[in-house]
Amino acid sequence: MIVPEAEATGRRLAAAAPAPRVPPAFGPPTLSLDGQVQKGLNLFLPLKSPAQMPALLTAIAAKMPEVREQLGSLQYVHFARFLPSPDGSMLWVITTYDGALDSYIMDFVATMGEIFTAILMFVQGAPRLPVNRFPRDFVDFVHKHNITRATPWSAYPDVTVIDVLQGARAL
Repeated sequence: MIVPEAEATGRRLAAAAPAPRVPPAFGPPTLSLDGQVQKGLNLFLPLKSPAQMPALLTAIAAKMPEVREQLGSLQYVHFARFLPSPDGSMLWVITTYDGALDSYIMDFVATMGEIFTAILMFVQGAPRLPVNRFPRDFVDFVHKHNITRATPWSAYPDVTVIDVLQGARAL
């Protein structure tokens, strides 16, 4: 009997990734926080294969200085993080920002298009790439992969990043 090398060495071959599935939503259908200026992006990115997660995280780590610089330049991003799922099948991009989602996405295209193109190369069902060339596809993709049922709670619902920066400068 011939045993594939991966099985002979105890490693598993990555199976073909199943079709992307929207993670289950918890809680009521809408969580409205009237009057709050901060919005949440809860973007799920199903990977083509969980075996790719280490390579994806390495690529993101290499770009982190640029990511931090670009996010800081936007002056309306409160928080941002990349969160790999425990099983490595999905990467979450979780941010809290001020303003409208479409404007926010287009700013990502303008400032971090190359970074998102590199990330989306690992993603199943990704939009046409590069995102700088196909921004409308990227916007549509984000809308389809953003979980909107979980909005951020804020201790300061009417305070923007600019308000925070101005307050910090006044100290």
